[in-house]
Amino acid sequence: MANNKNQHFVPRCYLRPFTTDSANASINLFNIDRLKFIEHAPVKHQCSGDYFYGEDLALERAIQFTESTYAAALRDIFKSGYRLTDSHRELLRFFWLLQYSRTEAASIRLAEMNAAMGDVIDSEITDFRLSIRSAVQIAMRTFAENRNIADDLKICLLRNRTSIPFVTSDDPAVLTNRWHLQDKRTRGRSFGLGSSGSLLILPLSPQIMCLGYDGDVYSVPQESGWVDVRHDADIQAFNQHQFLNCRANIFVHDPVHAQGVHDAFIMGGTASPEGETCYSLCSS
Repeated sequence: MANNKNQHFVPRCYLRPFTTDSANASINLFNIDRLKFIEHAPVKHQCSGDYFYGEDLALERAIQFTESTYAAALRDIFKSGYRLTDSHRELLRFFWLLQYSRTEAASIRLAEMNAAMGDVIDSEITDFRLSIRSAVQIAMRTFAENRNIADDLKICLLRNRTSIPFVTSDDPAVLTNRWHLQDKRTRGRSFGLGSSGSLLILPLSPQIMCLGYDGDVYSVPQESGWVDVRHDADIQAFNQHQFLNCRANIFVHDPVHAQGVHDAFIMGGTASPEGETCYSLCSS
């Protein structure tokens, strides 16, 4: 049986750089349903649920090991003069995939898709409707079986040189595909992680973001694994993906940016960011 009843689907080690004074005790958030900014909400109550992953002790320990390894890597990444290593590229790719698979929003999407399939098939024999907990278990098994699916994607770190911070959310690992969304030949078709042109987005702090990309489709000039982002429009485009992907809450490090987040969500949070992500960073 799992040791911890309260299980976080966005781990506290991930949220720490976005918390008040990076102390991991409280965090500022913008709730998109109520359009309300809340200061100093307890971190322990964010992105968690009772036995969210079930009561499998082995699974809990595997997730905890990954989280502790990620936290150690972040301490290195945040050091001055850091150069991105191959081992950290591999870890960031792996952590993105785990985070992409594990959130409440991801599980709800899977459950809803499964329910819709049941409606289409209208089977009296097989129950296609999943509970969220069952969807979580399926998602984690799928993650374990496909953990190498993103190994061919390149990884770099974006350094925010603007006055607009990166924000994050309760579903922070984003998959998009600029090439797929812009190419006329792919209109009306869906894309997945194995599709050409994939882009992986994961904010690591208000100043740093991890970007994964298909090197056969995009070119991202970088130095020692870093890319400096100097255009406000690029930061806004990345943040827009958090607005579109989140289930309920956007997390903001400094409350001074509350109005800016509110305005950005109202103006762009309901629009489609087709092809806008890193348009000045990635060349096809």
